[in-house]
Amino acid sequence: MSEKDIFATSSESELLAFYGSLFAIAAADGTIDIDELNLLFKTISLDKFSESAKSQIQSYTTTPPSLSDCLQTLSRSAEPLRLGVMYFAINIAWVNNTLHLAESEAIATAQKILAISDKHVQAMQEFVKDLQQIREAAPNQKPASVSLNSTATISQLKNASIPLDLIAPKGTTTNRSNANTKYSDESFWTKLKKFALTAGREVVEKALTLYYTAQNPNVPAWAKTVVVGALTYFISPVDAIPDILVGVGFTDDLGVLLAAIATVSVYINTETKEQAKQKMNDWFGK
Repeated sequence: MSEKDIFATSSESELLAFYGSLFAIAAADGTIDIDELNLLFKTISLDKFSESAKSQIQSYTTTPPSLSDCLQTLSRSAEPLRLGVMYFAINIAWVNNTLHLAESEAIATAQKILAISDKHVQAMQEFVKDLQQIREAAPNQKPASVSLNSTATISQLKNASIPLDLIAPKGTTTNRSNANTKYSDESFWTKLKKFALTAGREVVEKALTLYYTAQNPNVPAWAKTVVVGALTYFISPVDAIPDILVGVGFTDDLGVLLAAIATVSVYINTETKEQAKQKMNDWFGK
């Protein structure tokens, strides 16, 4: 690829506005659910940001910024970045296969301020819907058929002159390899024990904190759902990443874990922290 993707060519202020816009659109219906959080943090590469910017992005999980302010910052950005905002906004709005009225209005606002054509928006919407149908049909189709359908669907964006490789280089919206991963305590401990040293203290500590929080009988069902969603994403790459490449994906894992912790922080008590700390001491030493 001769051109660099939008995440490599944009300034930190532009990327903050980029992610801020996505968080604002995800929260347009009144809440950011775990599926939206997962897609958001699969998109974000936190290692590219300063510490203050990382903190700012993490704060978006509980206090999304003004959509209008973020979009105004991006209104004069290069076209690939503006297309990227529009593309991920549509993906996030449709992540649960439904489009809330407030999300639809947010999408329309983004299209207007970012000066995205109807042709581009229509192509993106059709692309997202087609991919959803492919994902739903995948368990009942042969791999070759799924691959063929995916290739044909991706060609829709190319035909509309939308550079998918520039606006979504990580393939977060088209990768279905972990779509059917199911969470279990056994799979959680298997991944954690196998990759603890590679993942590092911070990732392991956050994963353990969430795990023990979910064991607390006083934590409400909705909060446990958020935790299980984050831990499901955490365990999903266990069989997909070759041993030689382990560690490459843990920045994304950390983002999802931090988002979940921010969402359920009120239920993370002293006992939970102590349990995680004790397990950390057992594995890493004091």
